[in-house]
Amino acid sequence: MKINILLFLLISFSFSKSNSQNQKVDSTENGKFVRVEKNELKLYGYYKNSKRHKIWTWYNTDGTLNKQIKYKKDKIVWVLYFENNKAWLKINRKGKRKIIRACNCREQDY
Repeated sequence: MKINILLFLLISFSFSKSNSQNQKVDSTENGKFVRVEKNELKLYGYYKNSKRHKIWTWYNTDGTLNKQIKYKKDKIVWVLYFENNKAWLKINRKGKRKIIRACNCREQDY
């Protein structure tokens, strides 16, 4: 009985330790974040106290803007969607949508 309990505790501890290793949390993480894949810029943003802050920008495979999200202390302030590097839809933190201009994209995907 004691061996089963010890074995269970050992497995539980090992599992929780491996999960925590996958999640990187660093309270001192500040500055720019850049993701480049295959020599193409995919994502650009900022961290402040390990939280997303300011404007984060996602790019399409052809290098054009996909979307921008403004964060303040890891909370979304607004989201802008782009087509041909021009904003067409803005969504505020309450979910209110504002179509900035007509486009050929599919609004239901957003």
